[in-house]
Amino acid sequence: MNEPWITILSAALVGLGVLAELNLLRIFLHDWRESRREELARPSHARPRRRATETAPPQWHPGRHWLAACLVALALSAPVARAQEPAVTGQPTTTPAATNQPEAPTEPPQTTGRHLLRSAEDTKSPFGLQINIDYTTAYFYHGIIQEDTGFILQPAAKLTINLYEQDDFKVDALLGTWNSFHGQKTGAQTHGDFTDYWYESDLIAGFVLTKGKWSLTSCYTFLTSPSDAYQTVQELDLTVAYDDSDLLGKLALHPYVLLGMETGADASDGAASNTGTYLELGIAPGFSVDVGKTPVAISCPASVGLSLHDYYQNAAGEDDTFGFAQVGVKASVPLPFGDRYGKWTLNAGVAALFLGDHTAEFNGGDHEQLIGTIGLQLNF
Repeated sequence: MNEPWITILSAALVGLGVLAELNLLRIFLHDWRESRREELARPSHARPRRRATETAPPQWHPGRHWLAACLVALALSAPVARAQEPAVTGQPTTTPAATNQPEAPTEPPQTTGRHLLRSAEDTKSPFGLQINIDYTTAYFYHGIIQEDTGFILQPAAKLTINLYEQDDFKVDALLGTWNSFHGQKTGAQTHGDFTDYWYESDLIAGFVLTKGKWSLTSCYTFLTSPSDAYQTVQELDLTVAYDDSDLLGKLALHPYVLLGMETGADASDGAASNTGTYLELGIAPGFSVDVGKTPVAISCPASVGLSLHDYYQNAAGEDDTFGFAQVGVKASVPLPFGDRYGKWTLNAGVAALFLGDHTAEFNGGDHEQLIGTIGLQLNF
């Protein structure tokens, strides 16, 4: 690709980000004005995740205030991260392949929703910026269907800041946003030309503690809906992961355990449900092959989602322990654009989702779903 086209593409991505930030600020100001005019009457347990049938009054969304501010911070930090060019440090410790191969996951490689955010590549700079944009055929969050028809585009960004590093121990802070745009206007209660398609916009903030082969990630997430398709959900996630490459070599499984706790007034499993506690167990074995001179990283993620308490409730308020099981295969190919424009990676994958009784009820009674995803990843 010629350099002018790369410049145009990069400028287009930045322009889209700026437009998204301005629109999010507009949404926040609109909500603030409406909240001053009307007395708030927020339902205690109502979060219709998709295809809402009742028009809800405008609600105050405190998470949007922080999301808008943090998106602006991400935009301002991009030139800083861009100015710090990655230095050649030899082979990454997380993969035995060549340095131009996509880095093996250092965080649990989830296959649903916002967990598609992955770790940025280690550099001498304390800052790392990662941008993703993915197209998917269906969106399930922890096994709960959000949309499975029409156009679904999911852009994301994450800023990583190294706070402390000594020997094999380090502490990183992370700040990210994950979004989902739907051509079907899923459950939209707004009447704007753009926000009707903006189903979800999440703010993610947390810390990563790494000690040798072990890592502990704590993230707090505001799951908001610019289209007012659902009420804001807040969730605290704790993830423990282990890199077993030294023990198993090419047969390494990269296991992880994720504990998610809903902390706000609303829940992910629909209206009239209680906030719950979620447990996910997963692995992500993988290998690398060379196609000509191009290294291709192949991973085979598998995960199981469980309810520890009231996470998968049906309309009667009954909980179901088993939420879903998912297996898939994913390929990552580095694109030859050069480090001057960041590290570009093409990702493509397919996953088979098997749902429990209650999550199948949300899915119209279907217990199986095949999901395809393709997207671009850019690391600075």
